[in-house]
Amino acid sequence: MSPLPYGAEIPCLVIYQPIMPVAGVVDMQREKQFGPELQRLRTACGMSLRALAMAVPCSAGYLSKVERGLRHPAPSVAQRLDAVMAADGELSMLARTLGRRSGAAAIVPGQAAPTTRLARAFDATAAAAAAFADDHELLAQGARNVFETLREQGRVVSPVVLLPALASKFGAIRGAAEMVSGETRSQLLSIAARYAEYAGWMIQEAGDAPGALVLTERAANLARAAGDHTMAEYALLRRADIALYGDDARIVVAWAIRAENGVSPEVRLLAAQRAAQGWAVLGQRSRCLSALARAADETAAVEESTVDLGSSLGSRGGGRLMQIVRGWCYLDLGIPRKAVDALEIGMSLVPTDARRARALYGVRLALSHAVCGNVHHAYDAGMTALDEAAHVDSASVRHQLRLLAAAARGWPHDARLDQFRRRIDGELAAARRLS
Repeated sequence: MSPLPYGAEIPCLVIYQPIMPVAGVVDMQREKQFGPELQRLRTACGMSLRALAMAVPCSAGYLSKVERGLRHPAPSVAQRLDAVMAADGELSMLARTLGRRSGAAAIVPGQAAPTTRLARAFDATAAAAAAFADDHELLAQGARNVFETLREQGRVVSPVVLLPALASKFGAIRGAAEMVSGETRSQLLSIAARYAEYAGWMIQEAGDAPGALVLTERAANLARAAGDHTMAEYALLRRADIALYGDDARIVVAWAIRAENGVSPEVRLLAAQRAAQGWAVLGQRSRCLSALARAADETAAVEESTVDLGSSLGSRGGGRLMQIVRGWCYLDLGIPRKAVDALEIGMSLVPTDARRARALYGVRLALSHAVCGNVHHAYDAGMTALDEAAHVDSASVRHQLRLLAAAARGWPHDARLDQFRRRIDGELAAARRLS
């Protein structure tokens, strides 16, 4: 029996479904504006523009323009102002409403995501590989073993290096699934879903969020066809991950809340963590802390679960990342000192060979030190993270590096700090040349 044409049996559905407004998320821009609110807080504290500028640090002229609405505050400045004014993240949240970037989630709900260069290349490679499918040699367990090997490589190499291998194996597995039936077919479709989801993550790391959505939806379709409800739920949650780095916190919260209603404790844990991160960006402190509490509860459920998921989902050990997620949220909530404490604990639990994770969380730690005004601690953490980032080519890391670069521009000028700024600029410039 020859395989059906690539992708013929399982159609690709639309990427977005209509999302209802999230209860409790208000349009703060209608109620308050950043400049007048900053001026109100500064006046209430009895601080002059010059004194506040020295505390940030930045120029008094810049702050004057911000207060009058003539300049948008940089994210790092807004975070420092939160810390100095003890505004509990309110200024950071107001700043985001001014400069919200559309990111991947700007695609209109109900429309299919556009086909991108990386998604087309993945499909072409997978279609060619499907012709070499062999129902005798490509058994489910062997496919899982190859997947684990490729995912281990993904922790330490550039995503564009890994994508051709992922596409080839995905195409062969997908073709083999059409040659068999019953349980073997379901197993192959389930592992194909994991290949598609992971390829979507690698495409996202390569800077192509719409392409990541294409592969994420394909993973969900394959998982549903295989009866793999856990993987289908996780594919739903991945939309929240993509929206997080597209700076659309409302979409993050909406998808995460939907995923929290799933049956898998592991997915519910990750969904509660994403919800917490989304609420933190929106400045909703109580909702964020509530989501963190739910995530802590789900951590215990995951540890007690005896369900065989085939392979763990997403970043390995969602429970072990609780301190990382807490620290991430604390920074967005305007509590940078607590962010530093949590991130340092979390970093101690991240394996030393997980370069992609250590680069991302290391930059976040450096940014937390910077917001606290601890320039030299920020330098140390940032340089270590940059050493890791040089190996993995991560769009997620660059997203955080841009924030750190903005913070570093206000630091004093000396040889070490100037070198640090050049390292960041070099990493960002290298990514632009590759794009």
